Amino acid sequence: MSDATQIVETYFKAWNDFDADSRKATLESIFAKKAKIIDPDWVAEGVHAIVEAIGAAREKLGDLPLDLTTVIGSHNDAVLYTWHLGPAAEPIAKGYGVLQLEDGVIELAYNFFG
Repeated sequence: MSDATQIVETYFKAWNDFDADSRKATLESIFAKKAKIIDPDWVAEGVHAIVEAIGAAREKLGDLPLDLTTVIGSHNDAVLYTWHLGPAAEPIAKGYGVLQLEDGVIELAYNFFG
């Protein structure tokens, strides 16, 4: 398993962590302090804002799992992957994501529906 794959898996672990303190600790360990997430529905800049935005999204999603489907590939510190929301057999939503890494942490994350 590559470091990039491990970071993506940890990112999804955080998304599915219902314990706010545990989720915060995980997110703080994988995001740079000045990181940014760009989602179709919201933008969060800085690790504190990212923790808050993912917490709010987690509450909105209820108990639906947001799971990594496939890491498509990685190069030059960028990772492309697919995800799905809800049961794998009948997802409610699907999409793609890109993480830009620097020094082993996430600097920028793009989320796409598709």
